[in-house]
Amino acid sequence: MKINKKERVLYYKDELNDDFGNIELEHVDVPSNYKYIRSKAFDILFSSWFYWIVFKTFLGLYTFFRGYKIIGRENLKTYYKVCKENNSAGFIYSNHTSNEDAFDRQVRVISKRRVNVLANSNILSQKFLTFICKSGGYIPLGRSLKSQKEMLECFKYYLFTKKQDILIYPEAHIWPYYTKIRPLRSAAFHYPAKFFVPVLPVVTVYLPKKRKNAKPRKALVIGEPILPKKELSVSENKVYLRDETQKAMETIASSYKQVEYIKYIKVED
Repeated sequence: MKINKKERVLYYKDELNDDFGNIELEHVDVPSNYKYIRSKAFDILFSSWFYWIVFKTFLGLYTFFRGYKIIGRENLKTYYKVCKENNSAGFIYSNHTSNEDAFDRQVRVISKRRVNVLANSNILSQKFLTFICKSGGYIPLGRSLKSQKEMLECFKYYLFTKKQDILIYPEAHIWPYYTKIRPLRSAAFHYPAKFFVPVLPVVTVYLPKKRKNAKPRKALVIGEPILPKKELSVSENKVYLRDETQKAMETIASSYKQVEYIKYIKVED
């Protein structure tokens, strides 16, 4: 994996594992005593206030003045309707092209209810960052059997009791300004298959710039919700949801004339 910043060219070997996010955090496993579900006291005294007043207001203004365009809001209405009929919230799946991705989706796309974000446990290496991120809806990806079990209980609680969505980046790694959709792992779709809840694909696209030497304009495109099939097993729905989401996101990405602000070139060993 090589970077040529001057010419805005990135060289990669592995679409599934190379990362260009430039975030240096120490690897930390989820502690055995970590509380996945925010306590009622924490929610009432700090988290809800922080999320709706500080987080939504500040980041809402930030993304607004950055000029992020939202396309496909009618699909969001359909998604809410499907969730209501299912008596649940759902999972939002999106491509990962910026460090700001979570803010875009939480603040600009989904506005009627809270959105929790499944992310790498490395954030836990910084206590203050953990506190702030947890207040904003951060859920660390557990690896141990214990943390996996508690994470699933957390999903169940937020999806069905609190009716809060969960945001996942199935590509896992950040590729700045990348205009295509990388291969999605079927394992990332185990959760909506297990809980039988809808999936909402959201894609970042980079449109032609308005001013010379400016960066491409960013737009967030909301796709149509995808539901698991009742006649399929969990393992079959996992593959079905992955295939349908991959197809939907690729269709969205290819439907717009995007600007290749950074050129990605694959190199062989």
